[in-house]
Amino acid sequence: MGRISGRAELERAKVKRYDPYSYESNSTQIKWLVLALVVFVVIALAMAWQDRATAALLVDLRDRGLTSVPPAQFTVQGILDFALREGIACDAEEQIAELTSECARLIDAQSDYADVKDTVSILFVLLLATLLANMFAFGSFTHRASRNLLTLKSMGQGFSPEKSVFWFFIPIFNLIKPWHVYRELFRGSDPAVTTEDQLAWKKNGRVPAIVNVWAGIFVAVSFFNSLTIGRVWNSVRETIDDVVTAHQRLIIADFLLVVLGIAAIIVAVELHRRQEARHAIIGDIT
Repeated sequence: MGRISGRAELERAKVKRYDPYSYESNSTQIKWLVLALVVFVVIALAMAWQDRATAALLVDLRDRGLTSVPPAQFTVQGILDFALREGIACDAEEQIAELTSECARLIDAQSDYADVKDTVSILFVLLLATLLANMFAFGSFTHRASRNLLTLKSMGQGFSPEKSVFWFFIPIFNLIKPWHVYRELFRGSDPAVTTEDQLAWKKNGRVPAIVNVWAGIFVAVSFFNSLTIGRVWNSVRETIDDVVTAHQRLIIADFLLVVLGIAAIIVAVELHRRQEARHAIIGDIT
């Protein structure tokens, strides 16, 4: 559990935080991080496709005359309640057992809806799992990149390696602080800045536009995601049209995750490239 939670790595870092160290390449971390982000992007794309399929199915059910959403799980009482909402003559367990035409119509609608909902649920769990993996991978990458600044002759950073990761997990502050952290990392890692003046990076270090794009998308995702859509933007879902609208917004949220993952890959790869290039100029120092 210590390895899974990262506690063991944190304790090791605390013990070694004051030990002398040299440049530590992120070459291994960047490979794992990119792999985790690619998987995240693929799952987000699959979710967008599945949310689109769910919305299309609901539109089809609406065109067939239904006005409410079928139950996500099959139960006799659920089908009876569904029939009552729709005003369809399927009001006894015996009719369900006999599969009368009206009951069969409702059961078919429930089965189709349950299939797409189950797939969405599985994808959502997978997305959360890959998100957790990306949190550890991105945190490890960020921590090492921050430690490397001193070995790249960039002194006076405002964020310690620990705080560079810490700010990602503090609500409200994590909407702005990670952006400041990565602007500092890019400036301090710029190979075009002189190595003679170890504070020159603060004025002359360049920050590529993708860092600002990544930070902006991160904020957008924080306010517009599958959780906030269900609890804020579409908290009232009484009719089938309300649920269709919710899934259409979920598609947008899924594509935001895709763009966020791609932007994160570009940011991480570019930062790693800069640090490797600056290290090649400076060499190993302690």
